[in-house]
Amino acid sequence: MKNQFKIIALFLIGALFLTSCSSNDDGASSSQFKVNGQSYDLLPTSAVTEIKMDNVHTVQGQIFDRSTITIMGLTGFNFASVSFDLYYKDGSPIAGTYNIGDTEGDNSFDFDNQLLAEQKLCLGWTSACTYSDASNGLGANANNPTGTVTVVDNGNSNYSIQYNGDFRKYDSSFNVTGNVPVVINITSDVLIQ
Repeated sequence: MKNQFKIIALFLIGALFLTSCSSNDDGASSSQFKVNGQSYDLLPTSAVTEIKMDNVHTVQGQIFDRSTITIMGLTGFNFASVSFDLYYKDGSPIAGTYNIGDTEGDNSFDFDNQLLAEQKLCLGWTSACTYSDASNGLGANANNPTGTVTVVDNGNSNYSIQYNGDFRKYDSSFNVTGNVPVVINITSDVLIQ
């Protein structure tokens, strides 16, 4: 298990540096975020990515877009990644405050009803937090965060992102075994894919 975290962390770090050949440093501000009490510096390039998918979900004739925003950082040998899976009405901007849909298992009915009512929603089960220390193999994976996440589009592919809550750790029977506190208040250029 310890080796798995070490291998995953090293692989992710290597992949990030290999894929981040182009960057726009104009307007980027360096910042930090916290996972489980540890501060992480945003990666020098492509620290925040958005994978945008148009027209991916339809509920009662309304079409929704989906964006997964991932924030990555390092401190020494420590690596952390936090992602939010955001749904919003097709044609609407990503900017806004998203409640987190706490749907369990395959119960998409609750998520769909909440998405219709709010028009913007973060899917908790597919939002994730991972942190590890490559020097000793310790770390954890968590998902299904609590609270809200806010995205501000500052223009020119630059976002401010705020979150202060807990991601939940689960056992193999999907019982909550602990929480991972996460605090994010960053402004950064975003690599949009």
